[in-house]
Amino acid sequence: MNNEMKRPSYKQLPAITVVMHHSAFAAPSVLSGTQSHTAFSQMLSAPWLIIIALICTAILFLCLRFYQQTKRREADSRQQLWRQANVDFLTQLPNRHLLQQRLQQALAECHQSQQLLGVLLIDLDGFKDVNDIAGHTIGDRLLQNAALRIQSCAGHGSTTARLGGDAFVVMVPTISDVKGLHAISTHIVESLRSPFHIENNQYFVTASIGIAVYPEHCQTSEALLMFADQALHAAKRAGKDQYQFFNKSLHREFQERLSITQDLRSAIANGEFHLVYQPIYRLRDHRLVKAEALIRWQHPTRGAIAPAVFIPLAEACGLIIDIGKWVFDTVLQDLATIDLLHLQGTQISINISPVQFAHPQPLRAFIQRLQYSNIPCERFCFEITEGLLLEPSKITQDTLNALKQAGIKLSIDDFGTGYSALGYLKKYHIDYVKIDQSFIKHIERDNYAFVLCRSIIQMAHELDIKLIAEGVENASQENILKVIQCDYIQGFLHGKPAPFSTLLTQAYQQTKSVQVPHLFNSDTKH
Repeated sequence: MNNEMKRPSYKQLPAITVVMHHSAFAAPSVLSGTQSHTAFSQMLSAPWLIIIALICTAILFLCLRFYQQTKRREADSRQQLWRQANVDFLTQLPNRHLLQQRLQQALAECHQSQQLLGVLLIDLDGFKDVNDIAGHTIGDRLLQNAALRIQSCAGHGSTTARLGGDAFVVMVPTISDVKGLHAISTHIVESLRSPFHIENNQYFVTASIGIAVYPEHCQTSEALLMFADQALHAAKRAGKDQYQFFNKSLHREFQERLSITQDLRSAIANGEFHLVYQPIYRLRDHRLVKAEALIRWQHPTRGAIAPAVFIPLAEACGLIIDIGKWVFDTVLQDLATIDLLHLQGTQISINISPVQFAHPQPLRAFIQRLQYSNIPCERFCFEITEGLLLEPSKITQDTLNALKQAGIKLSIDDFGTGYSALGYLKKYHIDYVKIDQSFIKHIERDNYAFVLCRSIIQMAHELDIKLIAEGVENASQENILKVIQCDYIQGFLHGKPAPFSTLLTQAYQQTKSVQVPHLFNSDTKH
């Protein structure tokens, strides 16, 4: 028949095979030879089969390429998510999460090999000052450079990680003894003493390091980091810029400090604090014109706890803010009592912590309270430390200015033991300088102490700053101080810290013996 199509010839079979492979055409449809498929079979000439095969191959290639690109993007996304979860963005060091993983793995390996593992917890002393003064951009670059130095000192096989802020960790696994930890710690401390050169300026920090060792000190990663932290705080208390190993006595001390800190939280509510006052006498006429308010804590079971013990703990946990509010309120009430009894206008000094300047809202609230009271602001004197004036933050400078504008007097405590220069005292309008008792103690026998005290007094008077000598214990010291024209004396010679009732008695006896009203006003500077 003329309309019948014959089956494909054997010459067409290679092309047909390619088409079937790439287009999924069924072989029976091509080879059946039935009337229903003859038209389709006629179309399957070799050129068309090749074109179809090329098109199908191109589509397959595009699909494969798209699949590969999708997989690559998924892999990149997974890698990015992993880095976000495990790598510190600023320094590109492992973060706390990755450190914990590596620490767990290293502990298992050390357990199998019966070797030691050391954890060094590093904190940058002075970094906060750089960050506050120079700005966060400089601070970030300093952290990056510090990370490189620490990583270089740690050496091969160690893991250097950043926990956050200015805290770093170096994990040193599989060591046979602690000599290597001593060497690494010494290298880090010495390396970080060198100045950091950033944008044509030099910045200085130091390193305090606490070290814990597995299995000598503990068995778990959590305990290693905790004990290293306790050793770190011991290094800071010892003067910073050094390293210390954890020991059992540190742990007992830590537990004691933790217990005292917990008791501090309820001390105000339970009425366990009270104030004592130490009188300050004016040398030229031996008159009681000032007193320093000192806080005391009578614990219900521990007894009297020294301020040198609980004040640093209160500063560390932030409770110093609430304690400061209590001191403000109590002194304000006591001054109101003095005025109510028509006693002479004694000025009260209050010690202010640097932490309170970092959170100045209670100080500003106290100024507002004073302005609405009948007590002149100059009846208050805030005693601050020398270090506060070395490189004060913007918040500290604003707070100092607010205190001066309100009329509150400022005094530098323990002058001569820190960093301040007389230029700083004038810049921030300091009213009084207290010469540390360590100089007064030797003023009779040590010519250096005598000359130093005399020089401080002379220079301070040139700047219209008055001097208070602390720790005066005998008449000989008092006479020497009078000769070199010290303005005020404070010490056991004229009175130990005593309850407020004792101060009232002293003020009453003085007022009764010589009727000179408002001695304080005659002492106030203009």
